[in-house]
Amino acid sequence: MKVFTSEELEQKWDGFSKVFQQYNECSTAPVAFLLITGLGITSQFGSAQNSCKSILEVACGPGAGTKLCLNYKKDSSKFISTDISNEMVQLTKQSLGMTSDSNEIPEKNFKIQQCNAEKLPFEDSSFDRYFSNYCLHLVESPETMLKEAYRVLEKGGIAAFSVWGRPENSNQFTIVKKIAEQVGIEMNSQERSSFHLNDTNKLRQMALDAGFSRVLAGHSFVNSPIQNGEEYSEVFLSPPSLQKFIQTIDKEKYLEWKSKIVNHVDELLNKGEFIGSEVSYIICTK
Repeated sequence: MKVFTSEELEQKWDGFSKVFQQYNECSTAPVAFLLITGLGITSQFGSAQNSCKSILEVACGPGAGTKLCLNYKKDSSKFISTDISNEMVQLTKQSLGMTSDSNEIPEKNFKIQQCNAEKLPFEDSSFDRYFSNYCLHLVESPETMLKEAYRVLEKGGIAAFSVWGRPENSNQFTIVKKIAEQVGIEMNSQERSSFHLNDTNKLRQMALDAGFSRVLAGHSFVNSPIQNGEEYSEVFLSPPSLQKFIQTIDKEKYLEWKSKIVNHVDELLNKGEFIGSEVSYIICTK
C-alpha cells in the first residue's frame, strides 16, 4: 500500500492546485463552515466566540475556508493560515487580494505561510482554535498530525478536522471506479484509500489517544454543484494521476467508459438524487 510522504504530497498538490481550485474548492466551503462553526467562531452568543484569541488553519488549499474564517472572526483574533503546498498558499493570497510577496493582512491580524501539518513551526500552546479541512486522511501519519494539533493548542483549546466519509454515501468519489469495473477497466490502485478514516469511532479514538479530553464525532453530506454527466466527467476524470492512467488504456475503451459515466450521472440526477459526498468530522477539546 502506497502512502505519500510529505515531500510527495507537496509536489502532488503543487501540480494539482489550480485544477482543484477550478473543480473541487466549491465543495469544500460548506465543510469549512461546519468546522469553524464547531470552533465557535461564527457564534454570536455564549463564551466560545468571545474567548477566541488565536486561530490556526492547516491545509488552507485555495482559500475557501480562509475567506470564511476571516469574514467571521474578530479583527483582534490572530489568524494564521498554512498549507504544505506553496502553490496553494499563492492561490489563497490571490483569492484574498494579496500580492505574491506579501504574507499578511495587518488590519485583519492575519498571516499565511507554507508548512507541514506533521511538523508545525509553532511553539506549544500557541493557539486556542485549530481547524483542518480534508487533510487528516491525506497526510503520511494522521496520528502525528493530531498530536501536533494537540501540542500547539492551549489547554481548553478546540480543534476541528474533516475527512472523507463512508464510500457508500459518497457517489461523487465512487462512480468513476464503479463504471470502470462495468466496462472491464481495472483500477487497482496501490495507494492508501482516501476513505481510510471514515469510521467516526476510530477517528474519535485516534483523537483521544493524541491527548484530547473530549471528542465529538459525526457525519454530514455535501452535495456537488454538478448539473449533468458531462460536467461530472470533466471534473472527476481531470486529476493528474487519473489522466496518467487514461493514457495507458485503449482510446475506444476510454470513450465507452466516459460515455457510461455521463449516462449514469444523468440518470441519477434525473431521478432526483444528489451527486455528492459524505464527510466525517470531529470537534476536539484539549
